[in-house]
Amino acid sequence: MARTDPRSLSLKAVIAECLATCLFVYIGTGTATTFSSLQTSGGYTATLGSRADTVPGGINEDVTTLLNNITVNGSWGITTAFAFGLAITVLAFATGHLSGGQMNPAVTLGLALTGNLGVAQAAANMLAQIVGAILGSSFLFATIPDANSSSLGSNSIAPGIAVGNAMMGEIVMTFVLVSVVLETAINKKSLARAQAPLAIGFAVFCAHAVLLPIDGCSINPARSLGPAIVSGIWPHTFWVFIVGPFVGALFAVPFHLFFASDWDTVRKTPKDPAIGLSPVTSCDQEMPFPASGGTYKQGPDSPNIASKV
Repeated sequence: MARTDPRSLSLKAVIAECLATCLFVYIGTGTATTFSSLQTSGGYTATLGSRADTVPGGINEDVTTLLNNITVNGSWGITTAFAFGLAITVLAFATGHLSGGQMNPAVTLGLALTGNLGVAQAAANMLAQIVGAILGSSFLFATIPDANSSSLGSNSIAPGIAVGNAMMGEIVMTFVLVSVVLETAINKKSLARAQAPLAIGFAVFCAHAVLLPIDGCSINPARSLGPAIVSGIWPHTFWVFIVGPFVGALFAVPFHLFFASDWDTVRKTPKDPAIGLSPVTSCDQEMPFPASGGTYKQGPDSPNIASKV
């Protein structure tokens, strides 16, 4: 695997990450906020209490209010999951050629640890993602009515859910996301690199389908930091939304390094790659023959006939 220069830095990539993360947070948390609002005779009413009145643990009462009134819009969960997934897909297509379309410090960490992103660029991208998330939440604050009564889509663990439950969910689903990124967009053996944003978007959708009722689904430290900073809502378990995604990314790294290696590669090159098999090995490959312990060599012109060496 080609290693990137740890000192290289692209300002264009940094700006692209900031812009993409800003729009991602605005779209995703904006959908979560508006579709979880209550439409009463008095008009638009946010479900959460005033930020000034928020006390430690008070967010649990806010989440309970949301769950009790979820019948106001029964499609809240699926709509929010689609919004996050489609936002990632669209923005990854739009910025993939500029910065890789990461929009997530956990993804950036995975790319850095696998040698696909320099240390300086990774650090700059992470900072840009956090700044972008804050900007996205700020734009959302200026968009929705009575924003002081909104959490702006801040993450919090739902009542009745243990910290360990939320942590496990964040680790597993971030592992899924980072693995999909590494295996579709980065692995040289991938046959779907041009369509990687679609797979990544669906991975984000799947994560939200699982975790929205549990903790609002983070799998992205920047996505959690932006709304928390702007809304001022910091539950005492907020650290789960930072630690969980980074741990999930760490677990994805060794699997990618193993899958990307040439260890135990036995697939043969098809005559027509369009059939869906990856041409990763030579048709002049030697393979063990268990009956005699000898070695048989695949002929390049006769892929179905082996001659003993």
